[in-house]
Amino acid sequence: MKLKKLSFKIPQIYLLLIILIISISWYYLILFLGLPETINQIFLVTNHLTIFIIISFTFLYLAYLPNGWLGIFTSFTATLTLFAGQLAGLWHNLAGYYTLIGLFPFNDTNFYYISSLKLLEGQPFHPVGSWRPLSHAAIGTVLGLTQQNLQLTITIIVLLIAISCFFLAREVQFSHGTASGVLVLTVIFVFIKPFIGSVGTENLGFAFGVVGLTMLWRGLQREEKMWWLGGLLILTLGLNIRAGTYFILPAFALLGAWIFRHKSQLSLNFLMSEFTVIFLGFFINSLIFKLVAFPGAEPNGNFAVVLYGMAVEGSWVSFHEDYPNIVDNKEIYRLAFQAIWADPLVLVRSFWRASQEFFKDGFLFSFIRSPQILILLQVLSLLSFFNFYRQRKILIPSFILTGLLGILLSLPFVPPWDAGIRVYATTIPFLALFPALGLAFIINCFSTFLPKRISQSQDVSSLLAIFTVGLVLLVTIGTIMTKVLSSQPKFSQIYCPTDTEAIYFYNSRGSSINLVTDDVINRTYLPNIRISDFKHEILPSSTDLNSQEMLESGFQPFYKALDSLTVGTTIMSKNALLNPNQETTSKQSSQSWDGLWIIAKKNLFPQKNGIVGACGQHLPLKYDGYHGKLFFADSMKLVSK
Repeated sequence: MKLKKLSFKIPQIYLLLIILIISISWYYLILFLGLPETINQIFLVTNHLTIFIIISFTFLYLAYLPNGWLGIFTSFTATLTLFAGQLAGLWHNLAGYYTLIGLFPFNDTNFYYISSLKLLEGQPFHPVGSWRPLSHAAIGTVLGLTQQNLQLTITIIVLLIAISCFFLAREVQFSHGTASGVLVLTVIFVFIKPFIGSVGTENLGFAFGVVGLTMLWRGLQREEKMWWLGGLLILTLGLNIRAGTYFILPAFALLGAWIFRHKSQLSLNFLMSEFTVIFLGFFINSLIFKLVAFPGAEPNGNFAVVLYGMAVEGSWVSFHEDYPNIVDNKEIYRLAFQAIWADPLVLVRSFWRASQEFFKDGFLFSFIRSPQILILLQVLSLLSFFNFYRQRKILIPSFILTGLLGILLSLPFVPPWDAGIRVYATTIPFLALFPALGLAFIINCFSTFLPKRISQSQDVSSLLAIFTVGLVLLVTIGTIMTKVLSSQPKFSQIYCPTDTEAIYFYNSRGSSINLVTDDVINRTYLPNIRISDFKHEILPSSTDLNSQEMLESGFQPFYKALDSLTVGTTIMSKNALLNPNQETTSKQSSQSWDGLWIIAKKNLFPQKNGIVGACGQHLPLKYDGYHGKLFFADSMKLVSK
């Protein structure tokens, strides 16, 4: 008697769940334990990225090469490993571009962090944070879910970015081969690398741009309208998160009306659908703005000075140099349009100047900082451009050229000389397609042994759809629910000695660093920092500290105060909560807008989360909005949970 052969097939949904659980657990394990020093050195921020890029590309290529479910597992895990490694490196090396001491928001990101915390306190955003509120609102929602644990919040944001990049790399891999998909991922990772660990708008703007491009690419390849419309919506939200090349939206809308036409040259019905979803993206931004913005703030409030700079053929600082006493945006716009009306050709000259800057000296890939890799990307991009121009009536070439046209038309309004490459964060993924598709062209022409396609039998469309819906819900329903459920904290009042003042803040894990002796731990890893590493990272050289520029900037007392800190000190970055038991004074109100670095001995901080009242003194600084006021606490008391 023959026995029947038994077979056991795991449903796809369970396989996806298993992959997600294992890969994400691995991601958190890396961040919990940190990386070995040898591997950590690879992620160290340097001015020369050639070796890092080669290692990253090779590592990702090997991970993306397998087929089927094994390929999904290895590629997803490798992508998360790359991002976790960068964040772990920041928490070990402390060397971040947009953070201080590896964790605390610095520069404009301090205003964004303050705004996120304000959302949880039932307060309007900081005036600067109100300009583009979607990112800070989403981060505020995550902060609320993590009980204001900044490290955990950053961990979640970086995870979202990593998953976004995985989807795009897989989509390009499906259409143009493994090498092209991995090159896209490598390029966009190098771009976002300096921003990882910060709460800047570039992070979520970039993530939305990546997902938006993924959906547009999928809609283009499969000629599916819903993916295309969804991509336009997500890209619109991304450009509202990190303002950038807005003209790419109408360019893609017109292209979509041509792609999904019937007999006529353009499908007007589909064009209306496209402009409807674009309008929806701007409407969502407007809704969130009205919900959380500081009274009197304007959306994209700094665009007025950018426009004026374009009108006078200068930069965003031109207005402050010409009219240092005018701060009203309406007056700035009036003067800008007055200059344009007097010389309309300035628009043409600004476009030409911006285009020259955009293509000059490798600006397009200026974040690469590797002469050899930069030349390679430029050659591949040129090859891609000429090949697509030759085939411009085909879908993919027309998509690439249309997107490039939209970016070029936007250049005068996001000039390269104003904020560098970061203002293109949302559309950098699109620009990364140029070298990737140039590489695909070479492979198709000269190679027959490299894998060009992978099987689509294990599709992750459902996962992409769920993830995209989750991103939209995070910045919409999440923000609305957080705003509705948040209120001004209530707590009991403390009384301090006459020579000190009282402040209140929410005490939470993951938002502080501890200074320890060098022999207590083998190496620095947040939240514990060896005292020698702290002073080496935070303090400029003695020459810089005593320079005339440092004296005039008002930062010298800040650095000197940090230099005086000793072992056993804890620093926590928070907002000063308004005391509901007292009338709000102008002094109390101004303190709440600057943010605080609460500095005290570690044993003074309560072990439990909750609102703390502290007695101490502020360090008077000439200008400290970029990093928060320093408050030295002598005593603390938990006044509410």
